[in-house]
Amino acid sequence: MARNNDLIILRNQKVKQRFSQVSSKHPQWKYDAVLESLSFEFYISKRTISAILNNEGAYKSAF
Repeated sequence: MARNNDLIILRNQKVKQRFSQVSSKHPQWKYDAVLESLSFEFYISKRTISAILNNEGAYKSAF
C-alpha cells in the first residue's frame, strides 16, 4: 500500500478527470488507446487505470 492514502485518492481523481479530457479531445480513439495514453502519462499500467475508472477492488472511491 502507498505511504499516503490522500495521494492515492488525489491520483485516482486526476486519472478520472484526465480520462474525460482525453476522451473528449479524441472521440475517435478507442478505449484501449485512451488507456495507453494515460498509462504513459501517469506511469501506471492500463489495467490499473481501468480498475480506477471502474472503481474495482482497492481502487473504489470513497465518495
